[in-house]
Amino acid sequence: MAGRKQIQDARVVVLRLDGVDAADAAQSLKDLGIVHAVGLADVGSLSVHIEGGKVDVLVVSSPPPTGITPPPVLPLPPEPPEAALKAGIPCLLLLPGTSRSAARMALAAGYAAVMSVDAAPRQVYRRIGALMQRVRRIGRAHASVRGAPAEEGN
Repeated sequence: MAGRKQIQDARVVVLRLDGVDAADAAQSLKDLGIVHAVGLADVGSLSVHIEGGKVDVLVVSSPPPTGITPPPVLPLPPEPPEAALKAGIPCLLLLPGTSRSAARMALAAGYAAVMSVDAAPRQVYRRIGALMQRVRRIGRAHASVRGAPAEEGN
C-alpha cells in the first residue's frame, strides 16, 4: 500500500434512503480518490456486501421529513442497519438540517458520526477517514490489551 493513503483503499458503501441517485453519491467519493465506493438504494442489498466483507465504512443518507416544514417534532433518525452494527462497521449518518438533538439521537442509536446531508463531498471524505482512523486505533488498543503486536499504520 506504499504511496497510497488507507482511505483510498477503503471499501465504502453509500446507502441513499433519500431518493437521490446512490451511484452519483458513490461517484463523488471516487472522484476524491476512494477506489472502492458503491452506491445502494436499499438495505436489502447491503447485507450481501457486509457478509462478503466488502464494507469498511457505511454512509447512510436519511430521507427528508415529510409534511410540515420544519416539523413540530423532530423525526427519529433511521436505525443503523443491524448487519453493520453486528459486524462493527462504523456508520456515518447524513441528515437534512441536522440539529444537536437529532445528532444525539443518531449517536445513541448506534451511528459513529452525524453530518448534514448538504455537506460537501470533501467533508464526507474527511469524516470517513476519521472514522477509519478511530477503528484502527481501537484495534491497536485491543491488540495491546491481548498482548498481540499492534498493526502498524501509515
